[in-house]
Amino acid sequence: MAVELLDGIRDRVRLPRDQRGAFSSWPFHQLGQHLAYKAKMAGVPFLEVDAAYTSQRCPRCGHTEKANRPDRDRFCCRRCGLAAPADHVAGVNVRNRARSAWVFVTTPVPAPA
Repeated sequence: MAVELLDGIRDRVRLPRDQRGAFSSWPFHQLGQHLAYKAKMAGVPFLEVDAAYTSQRCPRCGHTEKANRPDRDRFCCRRCGLAAPADHVAGVNVRNRARSAWVFVTTPVPAPA
Protein backbone atom coordinates (compact mmCIF):
# COMPACT_ATOMS: atom_id res chain seq x y z
CA MET A 1 0.00 0.00 0.00
CA ALA A 2 1.31 3.43 -0.89
CA VAL A 3 0.06 6.86 0.13
CA GLU A 4 1.28 10.39 -0.38
CA LEU A 5 3.45 11.75 2.38
CA LEU A 6 1.08 14.25 3.98
CA ASP A 7 3.65 16.36 5.84
CA GLY A 8 3.20 20.06 5.17
CA ILE A 9 -0.12 19.64 3.38
CA ARG A 10 -1.66 22.52 5.30
CA ASP A 11 0.98 24.84 3.87
CA ARG A 12 0.48 23.64 0.27
CA VAL A 13 -3.31 23.71 -0.01
CA ARG A 14 -5.34 26.91 -0.38
CA LEU A 15 -8.94 26.89 0.83
CA PRO A 16 -11.75 29.41 1.08
CA ARG A 17 -11.89 31.10 4.47
CA ASP A 18 -15.09 29.28 5.55
CA GLN A 19 -13.41 25.85 5.07
CA ARG A 20 -10.11 26.57 6.82
CA GLY A 21 -11.29 25.65 10.33
CA ALA A 22 -12.54 22.21 9.34
CA PHE A 23 -9.43 21.51 7.24
CA SER A 24 -6.96 22.52 9.93
CA SER A 25 -8.44 19.99 12.34
CA TRP A 26 -7.86 16.98 10.08
CA PRO A 27 -5.43 14.56 11.79
CA PHE A 28 -3.14 13.72 8.84
CA HIS A 29 -0.39 12.27 11.01
CA GLN A 30 -2.93 10.11 12.83
CA LEU A 31 -4.37 8.90 9.51
CA GLY A 32 -0.92 7.85 8.30
CA GLN A 33 -0.20 6.04 11.57
CA HIS A 34 -3.56 4.25 11.42
CA LEU A 35 -3.00 3.11 7.84
CA ALA A 36 0.51 1.87 8.69
CA TYR A 37 -0.83 -0.05 11.69
CA LYS A 38 -3.65 -1.67 9.70
CA ALA A 39 -1.32 -2.57 6.83
CA LYS A 40 1.14 -4.19 9.23
CA MET A 41 -1.66 -6.19 10.88
CA ALA A 42 -2.74 -7.45 7.45
CA GLY A 43 0.84 -8.20 6.36
CA VAL A 44 0.69 -5.58 3.61
CA PRO A 45 3.76 -3.45 2.83
CA PHE A 46 3.17 0.24 3.53
CA LEU A 47 5.12 3.17 2.08
CA GLU A 48 4.65 6.91 2.14
CA VAL A 49 6.03 8.63 -0.96
CA ASP A 50 6.70 12.24 -1.89
CA ALA A 51 3.62 13.72 -3.54
CA ALA A 52 5.47 16.43 -5.48
CA TYR A 53 4.16 16.76 -9.04
CA THR A 54 2.16 13.51 -8.95
CA SER A 55 -0.83 15.33 -10.42
CA GLN A 56 1.24 17.06 -13.14
CA ARG A 57 3.44 14.16 -14.32
CA CYS A 58 2.36 11.88 -17.14
CA PRO A 59 2.71 8.22 -16.10
CA ARG A 60 3.11 7.17 -19.74
CA CYS A 61 5.88 9.49 -21.03
CA GLY A 62 7.12 11.20 -17.83
CA HIS A 63 6.43 14.73 -19.08
CA THR A 64 5.80 17.08 -16.13
CA GLU A 65 4.14 20.41 -16.70
CA LYS A 66 1.58 22.51 -14.85
CA ALA A 67 -0.44 22.78 -18.09
CA ASN A 68 -0.97 18.99 -18.05
CA ARG A 69 -3.62 19.71 -15.44
CA PRO A 70 -6.05 22.13 -17.16
CA ASP A 71 -8.44 22.01 -14.19
CA ARG A 72 -8.95 20.22 -10.91
CA ASP A 73 -10.59 17.11 -12.32
CA ARG A 74 -8.82 16.50 -15.64
CA PHE A 75 -5.34 15.51 -16.75
CA CYS A 76 -4.19 15.83 -20.35
CA CYS A 77 -0.51 15.36 -21.21
CA ARG A 78 0.78 18.08 -23.53
CA ARG A 79 3.42 15.74 -24.98
CA CYS A 80 1.77 12.34 -25.59
CA GLY A 81 -1.92 13.23 -25.26
CA LEU A 82 -2.80 10.84 -22.41
CA ALA A 83 -6.11 12.00 -20.94
CA ALA A 84 -7.61 10.69 -17.71
CA PRO A 85 -9.17 11.80 -14.44
CA ALA A 86 -6.54 13.76 -12.48
CA ASP A 87 -6.98 11.72 -9.30
CA HIS A 88 -6.39 8.48 -11.21
CA VAL A 89 -3.20 9.82 -12.80
CA ALA A 90 -1.90 11.00 -9.41
CA GLY A 91 -2.67 7.58 -7.91
CA VAL A 92 -0.78 5.80 -10.69
CA ASN A 93 2.20 8.10 -10.10
CA VAL A 94 2.11 7.42 -6.34
CA ARG A 95 2.01 3.67 -7.07
CA ASN A 96 4.96 3.96 -9.48
CA ARG A 97 7.02 5.90 -6.94
CA ALA A 98 6.26 3.30 -4.30
CA ARG A 99 7.39 0.52 -6.64
CA SER A 100 10.67 2.35 -7.25
CA ALA A 101 11.19 3.00 -3.55
CA TRP A 102 10.32 -0.59 -2.64
CA VAL A 103 13.48 -1.81 -4.35
CA PHE A 104 15.57 0.26 -1.94
CA VAL A 105 13.55 -0.81 1.10
CA THR A 106 13.82 -4.53 0.36
CA THR A 107 17.35 -4.74 -1.02
CA PRO A 108 19.48 -6.74 1.40
CA VAL A 109 22.39 -4.93 2.98
CA PRO A 110 25.68 -6.52 1.86
CA ALA A 111 27.80 -8.06 4.58
CA PRO A 112 30.93 -6.08 5.53
CA ALA A 113 34.03 -7.27 3.69
